Amino acid sequence: MAAGDLDAVRAIYAQGIATRNATFETEVPPATVLDAKWLPGQRWVITVDDMVVGWSAMAAVSARPCYNGVAETSIYINTSLAGRGLGRRLLAHQIDAAWAEGFWTLQTSIFPENRASLLLHLNAGFREVGRRERIARLDGVWRETVLLELRRTEAH
Repeated sequence: MAAGDLDAVRAIYAQGIATRNATFETEVPPATVLDAKWLPGQRWVITVDDMVVGWSAMAAVSARPCYNGVAETSIYINTSLAGRGLGRRLLAHQIDAAWAEGFWTLQTSIFPENRASLLLHLNAGFREVGRRERIARLDGVWRETVLLELRRTEAH
């Protein structure tokens, strides 16, 4: 993901926000906020015909040094291209790159209504570690999320 990709990235993020089943965000954060949140070297785009059609990024779960190998993942695909395997390819790349950089745990929280994202992650090897009921409100309504994680199994 390069600085020039951020407009397309933000537009795809806006599509996810509009579904009300992808994030608790209600507005797309400014590019500067996203840039500060996402880990350097752990953010990617996927393109079709030289157009950005999806993105993934990782954020630290804690500022404490002992958690430097644990990250929260995000992945978004242009809704008009869903179901074409782009998410699977992007997530596989994200996982491979994370392991290559020494991460040992990836986690994500997904709304249970977002079946496509749940299946994407489960098929990639993530496992459900819990459900967080009434974790936050979206549009004034309490929502729950499914907490998933993927742990690196080989020694590092």
